Amino acid sequence: MKIEKEKLTNQLSSSSQKTKKRMRPRGSMPSSWFTLPTDLQAMEDKIEQELLATREESREKWSSQYSFFLGVIGSAVGLGNIWRFPSLIAMFGGGPFIVAYIIVLLLIGLPMMTLELTLGQKFQGGDVDAFGSINPRFRGIGVASVLCSFIASTNYTVILSWAAIYFFESMVPSLPYSIQSKEGATNGTYTFDRYIHGAILHFNNTHFGAETLDSVHGNFNWKSFGALLLIWLLIYACIFKGIRVVSHVVKVTATVPLFIIIILAVMGSFQEGATSGILVYLGVEKEELTVDQQDSTPTWSVLGNKDIWIRAIGQVFFSLGLCMGCVTAYSSFNPKNQNISRDGKIICVSDFLASLLAGVSVYEMLGFVKRMCEETAEDKSLCKNIYSKGGFELAFVTYPAGIAMSYAPNLWGILFFGCLLFLGIDSAFSMIIAFTTVLEDAWFAKRWKLTKPVLTAVVCIVGFLLGFIYLFDTGYFLMDIADHYLNDWCLMLIGFVQAVACGWVYQAPYQAKRVGKFSVVLYDMCFFVAITLGVIIAVSGNKDSDVDVIWVGVFIGMFVWIFGLVAAVLLSKGRVNGIGEKVWCIAGWHGPDMIRRMVNKEYEAEWEPGHFRDEIKALLRFDMISAPFGFLIKYIIPGVLLLLVGLALSRDLQEPYNGYTVEYNLLGILIVVSVLSCMLILFLFPRLWYDISYCGTTPTFSSWLKWVFVPKSVNRVEDLALARKRSTAA
Repeated sequence: MKIEKEKLTNQLSSSSQKTKKRMRPRGSMPSSWFTLPTDLQAMEDKIEQELLATREESREKWSSQYSFFLGVIGSAVGLGNIWRFPSLIAMFGGGPFIVAYIIVLLLIGLPMMTLELTLGQKFQGGDVDAFGSINPRFRGIGVASVLCSFIASTNYTVILSWAAIYFFESMVPSLPYSIQSKEGATNGTYTFDRYIHGAILHFNNTHFGAETLDSVHGNFNWKSFGALLLIWLLIYACIFKGIRVVSHVVKVTATVPLFIIIILAVMGSFQEGATSGILVYLGVEKEELTVDQQDSTPTWSVLGNKDIWIRAIGQVFFSLGLCMGCVTAYSSFNPKNQNISRDGKIICVSDFLASLLAGVSVYEMLGFVKRMCEETAEDKSLCKNIYSKGGFELAFVTYPAGIAMSYAPNLWGILFFGCLLFLGIDSAFSMIIAFTTVLEDAWFAKRWKLTKPVLTAVVCIVGFLLGFIYLFDTGYFLMDIADHYLNDWCLMLIGFVQAVACGWVYQAPYQAKRVGKFSVVLYDMCFFVAITLGVIIAVSGNKDSDVDVIWVGVFIGMFVWIFGLVAAVLLSKGRVNGIGEKVWCIAGWHGPDMIRRMVNKEYEAEWEPGHFRDEIKALLRFDMISAPFGFLIKYIIPGVLLLLVGLALSRDLQEPYNGYTVEYNLLGILIVVSVLSCMLILFLFPRLWYDISYCGTTPTFSSWLKWVFVPKSVNRVEDLALARKRSTAA
């Protein structure tokens, strides 16, 4: 086999030199900068297949399919399932939000999850290799996604350090947070947040919301420093040996929290007011909660409000960990023939059920706190917003208050904060694995022979040092800013670009051959002009108007889109004659169909997209990807995500996020600019991540710059042969 590879490489090199002489007359610009000569295409494809096969053979694998399931589910099920999902359900009246969440999960979450799982598994690489295999200029998408993952890990680990402090202090006979919480209950003030403000955040004021950036003094929290160091040491211990060790770690970190949540739900069911809490959670018993925390009670009509859909989409992305490289990295350690369509469905359903179960245990405790408040508080209005608590305040203020007033508070504290630690630690190390997987596949890691333990240590040390900015009393506010720009801006932008890459660019040359390049470009431009115009109209409308401007934007965008389709069909040229076939060649989802073909042919060797019987099979079978996947990836997801980005942009331009001053919002702006820069720079210079060295024979700066700019050329053959040699040597 080795001799055959050497012969093939020599043949490619000699053919490359002949082609260079034939295609590069003296003094002329090389036309091969943008296209690969046809006589080398088949040979290049063969080399690429060889490289992919070599990568699959040498790549680590999960110890079992069960470990992979636990790894991805553990990554998806995190702190958001405990403190964010339940509060959103209660906020929108129970049933309506569950319905909205399921619809978004089916239309956006499941297709994006399936897409990332498929790309990682089929191309046997992290986000950079996966999207680079679609088009070399899309490597920046992968770099941007794992950069978001790494930035998120720096503040996520700080939250885990707070949970660790609570966990260890739950072992003290007289709970520190229990004493102050009981004081708040017995004196009738119901201010439970003195401990978190004083001991953790080092705020001067005594209750949540009273502190502002103007009144903080830069106090450093050494207790959180020690806990943060412990968290990063745990992360390193879990992953430094590679995916084989992670396969065993997730059997603990992904299963123990499930049992703890069940135990907490059973224990909570015996508390006073638990039944009332569950009824509020499910929307059966009406409380003061509304979409905007007003006085009226929400009904099913809330589904017509755009806020519930925006929150549902954000929760799906946040909960499943989409567009952060974690899913792609984990699936890249699978065998290429694993049933990825079935896996995606199981993971999404498991995450949803885990969120529902967590909500039951949380709202049992909230019901208990409200009952105690109603019985003992001097000012009953203090009890009004207990069910509205969510996020940070739920986990570190309200729930600990319930623990303080419960029987066996130490046991409650150990179980709850231990659950937070287990849920958070595998989500945290999945972010680091996503980042290190991409770095391991990069040229510099192979050239410098960076081992996995060394690379992981460097990443963990850098992450630990970056987390210092959150250990001051300004850290809570900076964390809030970073979280806002990551979730509302960066992840939505990356999801939009991923959908465009797979739905519109992948397999575009096939479309151009069939109906002509002009028709394809015209239709694509009209579609993106249509959704951009629609978004601009939707976000710039008058809020006081009786007409929902979002629908005005939708109708105008639809008109421009249909006009572009008609014009593209009329101006098409090529081998396609029928109107229906022309429409399909121009507007069809050929890239997603190719992805479906890669997956479905593993289970039906004769399966082909577009054939009626085959499509019916794919629709009915649990282990195959059906046709709606392509339509959603190409049309629905880009439009929806671009609309969310437009709404976030409009909201933040009208007034700074959460009233923060411009200098503090600069942190979030810097994160967004960094993500966009990664995508743009690697789009223009795609070889920077592949290998910045020049493989040609003219080592001048101008020739190197041209080489870096072009993703494929005659030199591509030499690049592939060189990459294979380096991969073998490494």
